[in-house]
Amino acid sequence: MLYSEEKERENRFAIALKIVFPFFLLIIIFVYAFKLFTHSIPTFILLTLLIPIYVYYIFYLIYNGFRNTLIDSVTKAFTRKQIIKIIEKIKPKKAYQLVLLHVDNIGDINERYGVINGDKVLKNIIVEFNAFLTHQHFKNTPIGRCGGGNFLVMIRHHEKELSHLLTRFQKEMKHKGINDIEVKIDFVIVSADYDHDIAVSIERLYILLEESKKCEAPLNIKPNEFEFIVNEALCQNNIVFKYQPALCLESREINLFEVLPKLQTKEHGMLSKTQIERIVNYGGYEKIFDEKIISLLLDEVKPFLNQKSLISIDISAVTLRNTRFKPFISTLFREKKIDPHHFIFEITEKNSYEDMGRFREILLSYKAMGFKIALGDFGGNNASVEYIKQLPIDIIKFDIEFTKKIDDEIHAKVFQHYIHLAHDLGIQTMAKFIDKEALFDKIKAFNLDFIQGFYISKPKKLEEILV
Repeated sequence: MLYSEEKERENRFAIALKIVFPFFLLIIIFVYAFKLFTHSIPTFILLTLLIPIYVYYIFYLIYNGFRNTLIDSVTKAFTRKQIIKIIEKIKPKKAYQLVLLHVDNIGDINERYGVINGDKVLKNIIVEFNAFLTHQHFKNTPIGRCGGGNFLVMIRHHEKELSHLLTRFQKEMKHKGINDIEVKIDFVIVSADYDHDIAVSIERLYILLEESKKCEAPLNIKPNEFEFIVNEALCQNNIVFKYQPALCLESREINLFEVLPKLQTKEHGMLSKTQIERIVNYGGYEKIFDEKIISLLLDEVKPFLNQKSLISIDISAVTLRNTRFKPFISTLFREKKIDPHHFIFEITEKNSYEDMGRFREILLSYKAMGFKIALGDFGGNNASVEYIKQLPIDIIKFDIEFTKKIDDEIHAKVFQHYIHLAHDLGIQTMAKFIDKEALFDKIKAFNLDFIQGFYISKPKKLEEILV
């Protein structure tokens, strides 16, 4: 039995006592009332009124008990509210670690096997995890569900040793699965005394979880401080641009430049867009961020644009779908007297947008203004293949996996197939991360339109490109 189930049983037993004790008290009152007082009508009415009051009291306790249950109905782990209460009560926190256990493929499980089986998998994972911890001599470990496939765990142990143990559990689950269903588990750890505000510690865990899936190392900045740093940099226009050139294989000229914006901060130097992405998304100012970048970018590149120049900038698909963004862009380009035909908006989305018809209309409206649309990380673990079927795309930029595995026969065949498909659809193609001459020669044989990477040029400031 889970520790959370034991606490819930105690909670319900306490409710039962609250119900039973007044019942016996009511009987005693009735007995003594009839012995001590005359059998008058007022006395009888007053005593009778105690019955509906008691019934109401019972129903209130039962209703309140179910409403304020300590455990999640699906997994039987503590609810989010309860696990946070438990964490806040534990003193001292210095000896404890806060763990975020994440079932990475729960979305796929729900889609493939159904939500009911998905719920069973989550419950069994927690049962297995609790048994694993008990076997490792961790007793009464509080485990709480934060939503979806995310669980908070409070454990008293050294971080390195705990990380080793959790890695063992991670591998065990991957090897044996749950009910013949493959399970992928990730975890991240922070010290329980990371911040006095538990919400900040939890947000830090989610940031670490996201950063663990990226190439860049996570920044050791508290989320609330991080948000202030990002906001301050945006307000002060502390954005620095570098441009990575791409070679056009047909003309043998460099006329396409990918914009790489970075935030200049006092405390932490340059921060890339991927490093601040979660803060921007979490704060709900993707549109503001993209507007700021484009405004400053236009001021910088306007004097140097020529007839053949193409500027590619990564922009949030959420921003493009925002109804207020298009009027902003239209006004901005008109006031600055810049031709949109010089600009490519690059989008990348993990999951397909549900209203594809609306998204198509939105992109067509940008194309009517003169902008080109590019798909980033094409062929990777994202919605790019679905998007190429339904959206008006001009350029696809292949995922780094194709560059890394170009010597693998299957990857090479898929790569070539995608290139032929794109060209048949009238879409240009680009390979990135080409850093050596040998790799350049191999990639060039696939007849792409553009090649980008350190072999062509490292990212440069605008003045360096002009020189």
